Amino acid sequence: MPEQDRCVWKRRVFRYAFVIVTCLMILLFVAVWPIFRVFWSFDHLEQNAKRVITGSQLQAWAISVLEHPPTNITYRISELGTNFPPQLLGLYHYPPTIDIYEATTDSPGSVILTWGGGLIGHCGFVVGPTNFVDYHLNAHAWQDGVYFWTDQSKK
Repeated sequence: MPEQDRCVWKRRVFRYAFVIVTCLMILLFVAVWPIFRVFWSFDHLEQNAKRVITGSQLQAWAISVLEHPPTNITYRISELGTNFPPQLLGLYHYPPTIDIYEATTDSPGSVILTWGGGLIGHCGFVVGPTNFVDYHLNAHAWQDGVYFWTDQSKK
């Protein structure tokens, strides 16, 4: 094979290899980016929540739900009407599950917002009146009656 043909052949191989590697990198990015974004938004849910809502706003919403509780225990946002704080909807790619616990003789009522599931874990808010105390293992107070919890231990 003449030297000139060998150089042309090497350039073609290099071009094809470059195109194949570039396409594989783009494909990998397209496949991995959505998964990364879900995990990142979950891991930063509390930080992002602090930017868009205060503990007092959460508590005011929860108290209004507790004053006029729907008939189920677990709710979807669509079942609660329009009073759900809309700023919480953009924190994660799915809306939270909402559990409502009415007051008993042992505890004032509370509302639990839970995001996540499966491999990613769970986290959320437990909100009640100012005399409510949450006993989740990995919970910490935003203010009296408002707690953020996660089922993953912070490292």
